[in-house]
Amino acid sequence: MRYGSVCSGIEAATVAWGPLGWKAAWFAEIEKFPAAVLATRWPEVANLGDMTKIAAAVRAGTVEAPDILVGGTPCQAFSIAGLRNGLDDARGQLTLSYVELADAIDDKRRDRGEEETVIVWENVPGVLSDKDNAFGHLLAGLAGEDEAIEPGERPSTGKSNGFWNWNKKTRQHVATWPQRGCIYGPQRALAWIVRDAQYFGVAQRRKRVFIVASARSGFDPAKVLFEFEGVRRDTPPRREPQSAVAALTARGVGTCGADDNQAQAGHLQPVVGTISANSFTGVAGGRPEGAAAGHFIPFAQCANGDVSHTLKSEGFDGSEDGTGRGVPVVAFGGGNTSGNIDVAACLTAKGQRSDFDVETFAVHGTQDPDVNSELAHTLGRNHGQENACIAFSYKDHGADATVDLSPTIRAGNHDTSHANSGQPPAVVNALSVRRLTPRECERLQGFPDDHTLIAWRGKDVADCPDGPRYKAIGNSMAVPVMRWIGERIAAALPVVEPAPRTWQRPFLKWAGGKYSLLPELDCLIPAGKRLIEPFVGGGSVFINSDKHESFLLADVNADLINLYQMLTVVPELVTEWARGFFEKLNDEDSYIACREEFNNQSMSGPERAAAFLYINRHCFNGLIRYNREGRFNVGYGKYRAPYFPATEINAFVSMSRRCVFMNAGYIRTLALAGEGDVVYCDPPYEPMPGTAGFTNYAAGGFTWDDQRELARCCVAAHQRGARVVISNSTAPRIIELYKGHGFDLHHVSARRAISSKGSTRETATDIVAIL
Repeated sequence: MRYGSVCSGIEAATVAWGPLGWKAAWFAEIEKFPAAVLATRWPEVANLGDMTKIAAAVRAGTVEAPDILVGGTPCQAFSIAGLRNGLDDARGQLTLSYVELADAIDDKRRDRGEEETVIVWENVPGVLSDKDNAFGHLLAGLAGEDEAIEPGERPSTGKSNGFWNWNKKTRQHVATWPQRGCIYGPQRALAWIVRDAQYFGVAQRRKRVFIVASARSGFDPAKVLFEFEGVRRDTPPRREPQSAVAALTARGVGTCGADDNQAQAGHLQPVVGTISANSFTGVAGGRPEGAAAGHFIPFAQCANGDVSHTLKSEGFDGSEDGTGRGVPVVAFGGGNTSGNIDVAACLTAKGQRSDFDVETFAVHGTQDPDVNSELAHTLGRNHGQENACIAFSYKDHGADATVDLSPTIRAGNHDTSHANSGQPPAVVNALSVRRLTPRECERLQGFPDDHTLIAWRGKDVADCPDGPRYKAIGNSMAVPVMRWIGERIAAALPVVEPAPRTWQRPFLKWAGGKYSLLPELDCLIPAGKRLIEPFVGGGSVFINSDKHESFLLADVNADLINLYQMLTVVPELVTEWARGFFEKLNDEDSYIACREEFNNQSMSGPERAAAFLYINRHCFNGLIRYNREGRFNVGYGKYRAPYFPATEINAFVSMSRRCVFMNAGYIRTLALAGEGDVVYCDPPYEPMPGTAGFTNYAAGGFTWDDQRELARCCVAAHQRGARVVISNSTAPRIIELYKGHGFDLHHVSARRAISSKGSTRETATDIVAIL
């Protein structure tokens, strides 16, 4: 999918949708700092600037009509933090410009026989209650209605209802749209919803309205935005008491609306178990038969519908002494409805009443009759027996303290009469307030760290001011929400298996050409603004590239570059000369005569270009080789009817308008590579040990010193911001060379094309080294 983005800001959509494999066709941003961020992070994507001019450019065919249109038009006209001038504000009017652009894209795509675009729009919830019903106008424009859509029937003058509020000051009704809905109009189906970023993994409350709309057949925006209640990620927590839920309790079996020892029909007998500081408190101060101390037993709903209390510190009316107080236990409060039952403090077994004797929070995993009575079971110290654990007391007993108890962490100075009075507090909570850093704000929006940290107005990256960063981040969408919307759109689109890609053959035969490796190479060569090839050769790579806007193509072979340049400038003349050579010189004597004239440098530029094409197609295996004097010396190939590559030449000519061809060596060419460039090097391969290889495609050959210098130049280009890819053999010293310079190595299979017999041409393994 390719998308166009308006009011792009710092491009939350691109950060979110990159993992989906979607690519930006263009941006549109007029603010200077966000535009600088876009130019820094995505230099290969054009920023069209003013969004109001894009519709005309799309209709004229000068701007791509993408698969998706995404944007959040300015919110200042609708935000409750602003003047809320709505459609009277020029920024508010951009919502209608957004509809105009969507219509232009759909019209263009229909003309080309393509499916209509998918539209994604974002804004603040304040737009739902705009005084001019801006949201209704936007929905009408997208749906294809002639008049603004209203959320519901208006009440009588001076009255309000769920869809309209009466404004006493203006004496007008103001639309109040619901937070979600869908419309199926004559032109498009659309749905909208309010989503809060806090439910998508970022630590901020950020509610925004999102619209998804499209005229595509079989695409339902409601399925993109709406989820079943059970899987929604913003379901509010329920805090009201739930009468049907039983709780853990520390109370004995009481009346519970029925006899202590009998349960009403249809109800479970209420039984309890609790971690007690002394013994299990159950019926009549004991425990139910078969109930082990230290076990929790669920307390079922009582017959009268009451819910058991949670972890109380006392017994109840059923206690043995009749006082209503049992043994205090660990308690955390909650559910105390009787009014006369005290709850122990958090994480302590000490109640709030002075007649509670147990002072420690400690429990032990076994029921030991000799255990210290002040310790409950689990986390206790068992007087030297096994399973001993640390116990904690909230008091410091001083010299009388037992080694079995450790004082808890507490703050000092709580009691001037205590031995530890005046000691520094163990935990200090200092109160301080500071502003979030730009990096923290980027994280709150889901961006990578330092996404907005760029060189700005002549200052280095380290000196980038915070002010424009804060503004750009605050105006952006939340990345996780946009990722969720993108994933939902992808899931809603029908699955279409991509047609196998066809690769364009080059018009020249070329030893070591990369046509057979294109499927693997295309996956390894990254996208970029410009592709640079210092060893362009037959040109298989650049001719098949759809990832780059322009090309710098160089080679030391002057005849090759002359052919490319002549086809770029006078393609018809070169083609006419070449056809004449193919038709009249298809025998060995004619070939040798043409080769001799070619070596004597007696031809004009277009004629020499045509002769080079003729020689390449008629010589043995298309081999390009020169002797030390610079003369072409490959013999005749004895082909019965050499193919004239008219289709391949036309493909080259159509591509050549974006190319610059340069007769230069790799050192000079790589010196031109920098930020935003992608370099692909296909040098003469280093011979494998024990073989001669072929490195003489130009006078002087390509030596080991050249291999090392090429690696050094590529590293320098990478340090200037270029991305580098090199193909070479798997010769051990080549692997060692590239690894030493930090390249990542990938292995690919290649078919060797230089052999006197086709049957002996072997499949070998090449490496692709990447910086």
